[in-house]
Amino acid sequence: MSKLLLMPRNRRGRLYERTGLRIRGFAGVALNEALDPFSLADYAKLTVVRPADLEGLPNDVHQRLVGRCSSNWSAVTFGLPDGNQICIVNPTHSLERTRATLMEEIAHVVLGHEPTRIHTGAGGLPCREYNAANEQAAYGVGAAALVPYTALFVGLMDGETPESIALRYGVTRELVGYRIKITMLWPLYKSKAAASGSA
Repeated sequence: MSKLLLMPRNRRGRLYERTGLRIRGFAGVALNEALDPFSLADYAKLTVVRPADLEGLPNDVHQRLVGRCSSNWSAVTFGLPDGNQICIVNPTHSLERTRATLMEEIAHVVLGHEPTRIHTGAGGLPCREYNAANEQAAYGVGAAALVPYTALFVGLMDGETPESIALRYGVTRELVGYRIKITMLWPLYKSKAAASGSA
């Protein structure tokens, strides 16, 4: 891995990258190593649970969370009076997707986003308000922390595929694709893929 720290060319990419690198620095993780968001949850005052861990959760609510509609949500975070938060993650999602979800929740804390208010949604399920700008920034920072730009750039230059980069960092191919696009590396990726015949 190059010791030179590279940054995206676009402003938004650089903003996400700087914060993502601070998170990686705090975690003590090298650029070529996978970051485990579960190891950071305590520092963000997040207790990560699954619906089955919640005592007293009515069976019908549990079934709605893990049943037919389970693909509609990734996590929900509730603030507690003591300043801590409970993050309920979707147990039907892959570990790779859950890492991205948890990293996004940690990024909300790092970015100082006010916890959103909870209200009762359809079928009596708790729902939180949606702030598009905050969600976009938290996902962008979380993704940057999980797959740093320098490693992504060097990997693509060396002919790595999004699949191999995803495997190395323990994330989904879709997250790597997002990082390629948000950091303006799509032309490089396409030219390398075309040259190798995998486009």
